[in-house]
Amino acid sequence: MSTLTRRAVLRAIGAAGLAGVAASLAGCAPTIGTARLPRVPAAYDGPPVTLKFWNGLTGGDGPVMRTLIAEFTAEHPNIGIDMYALPWGDFYQKFPAAVTSGLAPDFALMHNFQVATNAARKVIMPVDDILETVGLAEADYLPVVWGSGVYRDQRWSLPLDMWPDSLFYNRRVLEQAGLDPDAPPTDRAAYEHALDALASSGVQGHWLPAVDPQGVGRGFDSLLWQFGGEHYDDGGHAATFGAQAGVDALEWQQSLIRSGWSPRNVSGSDASMAFKNDQNAFLWGGPGALINDLGSVEGLDWDVAPLPQIGSGRAAFSGSHQFVVARQPRFDADRLAAVVTFLGWILANSIGWASAGPVPARLPILDSPELAELTAQSHVAEGVEHIRFYPLVPGIAEVQTTILYPAIGDALLSLGDARAALETATTQASFLLQENVEKYGRA
Repeated sequence: MSTLTRRAVLRAIGAAGLAGVAASLAGCAPTIGTARLPRVPAAYDGPPVTLKFWNGLTGGDGPVMRTLIAEFTAEHPNIGIDMYALPWGDFYQKFPAAVTSGLAPDFALMHNFQVATNAARKVIMPVDDILETVGLAEADYLPVVWGSGVYRDQRWSLPLDMWPDSLFYNRRVLEQAGLDPDAPPTDRAAYEHALDALASSGVQGHWLPAVDPQGVGRGFDSLLWQFGGEHYDDGGHAATFGAQAGVDALEWQQSLIRSGWSPRNVSGSDASMAFKNDQNAFLWGGPGALINDLGSVEGLDWDVAPLPQIGSGRAAFSGSHQFVVARQPRFDADRLAAVVTFLGWILANSIGWASAGPVPARLPILDSPELAELTAQSHVAEGVEHIRFYPLVPGIAEVQTTILYPAIGDALLSLGDARAALETATTQASFLLQENVEKYGRA
């Protein structure tokens, strides 16, 4: 497919995702902040300055980011960058505290589903005024990605990447079961046929990580969207994941265990280890961690493809790392100009970040020969037109991780009634959503 055609197709299909973003904004209050960043030149050429950069890149992605920073500083010797990485949970606790105490970093990297929360807390700045300077153009992004940093009519973040949950498959195990290792299943019938064939050869093909709420919860997210459901109503005030689509999604996950295609009481590390030892065939997960993890296993014959379509439509959970500018007591124009210079550089050179596992957010880079040389990442990129993000609602990550995901895990561990489990979680989530409306409405 030509570059123009591919980008046109991606944007046309992705427009459906933008409709969801627009819906999540419906009913929101007007802008939550009037402060604006000072105007800065296109590139910083002043005296030496050292910037503070916070993120949660404590895994294999951290060294990749440090390498990119080294490349940048080699080209811009007057701009130094001190990168401070801490576990994501600690990052989201310490970042707002640092801002409110006047000790904020100059800029940070955070997940797309945390942007609205931090915008509502007023610890990050709107970045509409620097879009042109850093080289961001709407035509270069999927609508769902372009809209992911917009909250209450202002842009608060700059997207670096996408990491859609994908189907990782063990080619050797498939071949040993008489299946084509070059044709991974793309729909429910083919997927269940493969699982039956694997079972006939003594292999439980899909180890479902029921004791890993986030991992199995993201699989539920993808399935909920595939079955035509949504997590929340348009304004993010009430949970809707307990409707029939959610029940269908959870019951299909339970069927993996009931049919013997997955063992019970499996953790994410159990599933990964079995995959590495040719004991199962399929993993659903994000490329940011799995590509480098699996790629480091000598002799493992694996590949990756978009998630199969289990429901009535294609969809896959995705996250995105996004750059934000921290609110300061007073902005120093030189420091801000240096920040903008770095952000413009790394967004233009995000192909270097692809080696960490995620795929670049910019469509022209997805079509580049450089990405095509990264086999796994290019295969992940084949499914980005189907990605879905959580709605732009403050506190949404808390609702997912403290209520929905544990409920999914419990229902898979007990194999209890899916509808009852989701009804209880829906009530709890709706209560927390209402609390968040009050909490962040005063932010």
